[in-house]
Amino acid sequence: MTRQSSSGSTNQKAKRSSKKSASSRIPDFNQIRAKIREIAKTNKYDEEILLSFAEFINGGEFKSIEPKMQDLKNAVIKAFGYSSYAELSKDGAFSLFVKDHNLRMTNTEAWLKVYRKFVGLPESERNSIGKSSINGINVLRNFLPWDVFDLDPEKATAEDIKAAFNKIAKKHHPDHGGDPAVFEELKIMRDTLLSAY
Repeated sequence: MTRQSSSGSTNQKAKRSSKKSASSRIPDFNQIRAKIREIAKTNKYDEEILLSFAEFINGGEFKSIEPKMQDLKNAVIKAFGYSSYAELSKDGAFSLFVKDHNLRMTNTEAWLKVYRKFVGLPESERNSIGKSSINGINVLRNFLPWDVFDLDPEKATAEDIKAAFNKIAKKHHPDHGGDPAVFEELKIMRDTLLSAY
């Protein structure tokens, strides 16, 4: 009987360990949604069907990676050009937004609202897929009419806004099986954009 050298044994353990870690990695749901949206757009596939297939392959639903409160806070501080919350709290625009929305800046949901307003959509809310999502935006969660209507705010005309709304409304109208809440939100978005013309 021959003995394996300790280095041979170590190499086998390392191989088994790397196989375990590769197979037990949690997929990044945000990247998966982005890829599904890309494939769907390129090939004119239904995003929800692709997501269902990906979840089948995964063995269940993907877990969304939500941002941590401290990460949101740091991003907001940076977006305002400050280095601390003490500085940020003295900023007029920040203070007014917090006061107007009656936010207590001690929880993640409050920081999410501020982040959405002053920084943008967090990664976990981009490339949304589902009945209430249009162009990657969940319209019941985020009010981003230019993104939803896929229009450039610098170039779009009132006619462009109406045409984009009509195109989307065909799919999301309650008479065609759409969600009434989504359709109402689309009308509010359209009216908000048109009010500037």
